[in-house]
Amino acid sequence: MKRVLSSFVVVFVALFCSSITAAGRSLEDIRETKEIRVCLSPIHPSVCSAQPEGCRDDCKISGPAYDAAMAFASSLGNGVVPRFRCVGWDEQFFNKDGVTAYEDTYTPELLASGQCDFYPNNLAKNDWRLKKVDFVTLFPNRRMVVVKRSMRDQFNTLADLAGKTATVAKDTSFHTWLLEQNQGVFASRPVTIRLMPVDEGLRAVAGGEADFTIIDADAAIWTVRNQYPEMEMAFAVGPTDEIGWAFRKEDRNLQEAVRGFFERQRTDKNSEFNRIWQKYYGMSLTDFIGLVSSIPQ
Repeated sequence: MKRVLSSFVVVFVALFCSSITAAGRSLEDIRETKEIRVCLSPIHPSVCSAQPEGCRDDCKISGPAYDAAMAFASSLGNGVVPRFRCVGWDEQFFNKDGVTAYEDTYTPELLASGQCDFYPNNLAKNDWRLKKVDFVTLFPNRRMVVVKRSMRDQFNTLADLAGKTATVAKDTSFHTWLLEQNQGVFASRPVTIRLMPVDEGLRAVAGGEADFTIIDADAAIWTVRNQYPEMEMAFAVGPTDEIGWAFRKEDRNLQEAVRGFFERQRTDKNSEFNRIWQKYYGMSLTDFIGLVSSIPQ
């Protein structure tokens, strides 16, 4: 009987400890373990890049989101070090069944399980995402229509998009926006939406296989500056977005730590974030915010 009881206790303790390990982690947990778990999505080099392609936990990562996450981890002090994992863009919002249920309210499994403490992937705040995560806003942004320079004269207003073919990545804010327009202003002449990764979509537009793509202004600036000089930003669509990092809703202390960090970075012209933006985009974060704020609605 004692042997059976002892075996039961061992199993119970193991399961209990396992459940603790699998639970989402607070700022206190991060400081206690001296590890912050950062999940990056290499959707485009303007966010980050990872090699080898398709890697998860043992990746060589570079790019502005990686540098920004490193800077935040360093700000925590006390020996806290970041541990990076690469995840798919849509995977950030998967439930336990491995799907994104837009209308459901839940904590995405990567955050709920403690595999990720936050997503620093320059995510746009929107209604369906707010059912799953909370955001700390880093900067305002606008969605930019990007086309081949040789086609620029055909794209001047929102009406010029009707009946055209667009490339966007699945479950991005651009995908959501186009679906909404196809049910509204484009209902009689809907945009044909081709879902593909951002880089593949840009190649399709550059090669004449699609008419336009939509990406955020920061990604558009990076693209025409570094990747596709033959492409051009045509005009902005939709309202101003709030772009930031995403967290479990209950992780209020971690959100406040990031919010304070962001405020210090934005107000100091010599901050690490301003240096990161100058390096990747050719302008400081402060200047980018001013630029976006000047784009007409």
